[in-house]
Order: sequence, then C-alpha cells, then structure tokens
Amino acid sequence: MLTVGILGGMGPMATVDLFAKIVECTPAACDQDHIKIIVYNNPQIPSRIEAILNGSRSPAGALIDSARFLENAGANLLVMPCNTAHYWYQDIQAAITIKLINMIENTANAVASRENSGDIVLFASAGTVQTALYQKAFLAKNISLLIPKPDEQQIISLAITAAKAGQLENNPYLGQLDEIMFAYQQAGANSFIGGCTEIPLLFKYSSRECCRIDPTRLLAQEVVRQALL
Repeated sequence: MLTVGILGGMGPMATVDLFAKIVECTPAACDQDHIKIIVYNNPQIPSRIEAILNGSRSPAGALIDSARFLENAGANLLVMPCNTAHYWYQDIQAAITIKLINMIENTANAVASRENSGDIVLFASAGTVQTALYQKAFLAKNISLLIPKPDEQQIISLAITAAKAGQLENNPYLGQLDEIMFAYQQAGANSFIGGCTEIPLLFKYSSRECCRIDPTRLLAQEVVRQALL
C-alpha cells in the first residue's frame, strides 16, 4: 500500500473534499484497510488564476516546495486538488522523484472510457479555460468541449470565488449557474465538468437534472486504485 500525499490548500474545502472522497472510495472493512494519507494544506500558495491572467507572482516555487515537503514526509504518490495548478504540472513532476497523478488527464481518460453522452460543457476557472488545460487533454481523446461564453464565465468565476469564501448552499450565484446549465441543456448538452475543485462542492446544491462529471471523485477513485496496487 502506497502512502498518498495531498498537495492542498487551493482551496482548503476542496482539499477536504478530496480527502473525504478517497476515504469514501476505499473498500475498507476496518481502519487498517484505509490508505495512509499525508495532507499538506498550504493556502499560502500564490493565486494560480492571478498568475495566469494578470502575470502576478508565479505559484510554481511554492507548489514545488509543497510537493517536496510531502515527498520528504514519506509520501510516495502525490495528488493535487486544484485544476488550475496543473498548468505547472510538468515543473512539479520534474522536481520530485515520486508520481504526481494528473487530475485533468485522469478526467479525460475516465470520460473517454464511457459511452458517448453528447456535448460536454466545461465549468472551470478563467485561468483553466484560458490555458486550455481541459481542451487539450480532451482533444487528445478526440472529445470536444463546449466553453461558456464570456458573460457565463464571469458568473462561474464569481461562484468559484464565493465558494472559496465558504458560500456553498448559500452561494449567491447558484441560481445563475442553474440557468446557464439549463440553456446548454436546451441546446443539446447534458454533461457538465466541474473543472474547478470548488464546482463539485456546488453541484450538490444545483436543482438541474443532468450528468455532473466530478474530477475530484474521479481522482479519488484513481488514487485508491494506484495506492492499493
């Protein structure tokens, strides 16, 4: 059994969400059947979105330091519950000797293994959308994604910011998110990717009936698979 390191803090609730989903996905009959997990919740990592959109301080150094911290602490498999931070995935992986599971590629692999469910819409941070992290990963699987229009992206970004401030069930943008989802459903789409780790936290409070693709849960399932090999 491998010891898993969670490079977290981006944001803290998303880190808790991944930890909980790993526990939920583990086939355990007792405490001793569960996976050893080291959580490094480092919310002081500079904003990934600000670095991408506005050229502010890069988080690369802090991400690498956090990954090395976990490796030195005894982790031999890493995960990072922040989609936007995967823009620096290659830098982090090159700086450590243990594997960092790529959350975005894992999602693309999981979706590609399923039957075609029609058009898929990406709900992610503006930084993730601009860097085309999901678009490239899905294109490699011959799957195209629908990207929200600028006004829709603004609502998604505001919802993410509110979620980071602790507003989940009372998120002031839930209604508008549902309206965006309904409009895409009317146009033929019925699958939505929570491509920011705060979005799956909000999915449970959505009133729309649709297929919600949760990269955090998919990552948890892959963590369990690899850790228990």
